[in-house]
Amino acid sequence: MNQLKLFTLAEIGAIERVVAKPDSGGWVVIVSYKTLAGLHIEPLERQRKGPRVFSTLEAVASTMRAAGIMEFCINQRSDEGLSDDR
Repeated sequence: MNQLKLFTLAEIGAIERVVAKPDSGGWVVIVSYKTLAGLHIEPLERQRKGPRVFSTLEAVASTMRAAGIMEFCINQRSDEGLSDDR
């Protein structure tokens, strides 16, 4: 998921959950959102694909605030899959 999609989903209220997880020396963000087809889970990605890795949780918080997302979870276990974050 790119940042524009994150902002759009947040604007229409489709975001169910956002989780920051440690990965690659930083933090990746996993976004759960709802559509008519059901619940989808995607990582926030860089412009050129691949997960976006934030260096700090403050950087995650800043991006989430900019998208209008005021709450997110922190999962400090890096060994779990995307669907295990519930």
